[in-house]
Amino acid sequence: MQKFQWDDSLSTGVRMIDIQHKELIVAVNDLGEAIEQGHGSTAIKKILVFLKYYAEWHFEHEERCAHQHQCPIAATNQQAHAVFIERFGQLSEQIRQSDVSEEFARKVYDELTKWLVNHILKIDTQIGACVKQAAAAQANQ
Repeated sequence: MQKFQWDDSLSTGVRMIDIQHKELIVAVNDLGEAIEQGHGSTAIKKILVFLKYYAEWHFEHEERCAHQHQCPIAATNQQAHAVFIERFGQLSEQIRQSDVSEEFARKVYDELTKWLVNHILKIDTQIGACVKQAAAAQANQ
C-alpha cells in the first residue's frame, strides 16, 4: 500500500490543525503498514478506537476555530464531521458484530484516506485561509 504523505497542499496554515492532521496521517499509515503485514484485521480495531477520541478532540477544536473566525465554510465543515462520525460509528458497530477480515480493513483504510484528503483539501484549507484573513485584518486595525 502506498503511504499517505503529507505535503504543502494539505497545509491549512493553522499550526495546531496541521499538527493534528499529521497525527492522524501517522495513525492511517500505521494501519496501512499493518494491512501490508497481514495484521489489518487487528489494527483496524485500534484505529477505530483512536478515531473516536481523535474525532471528538480534533473536530471540536477545528469547529471552534472556524466559528471563532466566522469562516463561511464552518457549517459545511461541521456537517462533514457529523457524516464522518456517523460513518465510522457504523464501521465500529460492524466490527463489534462480526469478525473483521483483511479485506474489511483495506476497505476502511481506502475510505479513510479518501475522506481525509478530500476533507482537508476542500474544507480545512478554506478554514486556514479564513483564519489567515482574519489575522491579517486584525493586524491592520
